[in-house]
Amino acid sequence: MKIQNGELAPAGSACPGKANELFYVTHPKAPRPLLGPFLSSADAEQGRQIMRCADAQVLTVVVESIDQLTRWRVESNGQVIRLFASSSPVGASS
Repeated sequence: MKIQNGELAPAGSACPGKANELFYVTHPKAPRPLLGPFLSSADAEQGRQIMRCADAQVLTVVVESIDQLTRWRVESNGQVIRLFASSSPVGASS
């Protein structure tokens, strides 16, 4: 995907206007994604790790564009998952 300066936007870019992929956390036994959408694969990977399920996977979906409601949702999901990941480290015993 081209941007104004002629360079390609990286896949999973955190810049909402340039993203052409959305990321979800899925499980083979679940009919729908468990977490997501996310703008970056890193956020989806954090969600997968927080779930602590070996079968959970990150699914990438290519989209044509992102409307304002979806943009708000993916930004919110990213903020929530980063906050949750920073407040409860994976692997720590409680």
